[in-house]
Amino acid sequence: MKLISNHTRILFWMLIKNVQTIFKLYPNMRKMARTPEKYTKQELDDYVDLVVDTIIEKCHFQINVHGLENIPADKGVLVCPNHQEKTDIVVIRKSFPRPIGYVIDSFAAKRHFCREICRMVPSITMPKNSMKGMIKAIEKLTDELKNKEDYVIFPEGRYAPDCKHLLPFLGGTFKSALRSHAPIVPTAIINSNHVFDRGAPKPYVIDVYYLSPIFYDDYKDMKTNDIAALVQSKVQEVVDKYQR
Repeated sequence: MKLISNHTRILFWMLIKNVQTIFKLYPNMRKMARTPEKYTKQELDDYVDLVVDTIIEKCHFQINVHGLENIPADKGVLVCPNHQEKTDIVVIRKSFPRPIGYVIDSFAAKRHFCREICRMVPSITMPKNSMKGMIKAIEKLTDELKNKEDYVIFPEGRYAPDCKHLLPFLGGTFKSALRSHAPIVPTAIINSNHVFDRGAPKPYVIDVYYLSPIFYDDYKDMKTNDIAALVQSKVQEVVDKYQR
């Protein structure tokens, strides 16, 4: 509880310090998010990238990316990272070599900035308390992957309280991959959980490891829970090696 309140206090202080930047970016972001049909996909992507770059600059962190060669050239990839901090969405957006959509839970999708980003780039809301809603979200993700759209989903479903030990990856995360035959890219985000800690070095370094993809032929005969365990083991191996 103490850690959560400390992070909240630091985030509030960062908002106060950067209020001028927020007032400059957020109104236009809200305008674009309300009527995204009035803008081209490129215009929406460019503005989201501007917001992401501004967040990285104002939060004083940098991202080191490893394994870009492991990302399949063909689109329609499902990126599956561990989940440590609110900044993970920014980390993936900045480090992935092309625009990518998000699968995000319905509570997070209501937060300021996150809400607008989800309206400006491809995104799928995953309601945790509605089986019917979850089924619809899985069906939509399946269609998007078939249509060669890249997506990121966090298989843990929430932040892990101990970032050195991942929460179980949820088997349902991988139903869309199995149905769409999409490549799965296990991804490890390292040390993003400390980005808001008091006394953290600036710029604070976050590492992202894109691991070797798992193609459909490699998992087509597996159950979704077994796919989840396989992906988790690959991510956990990198976390064990590098997470502080």
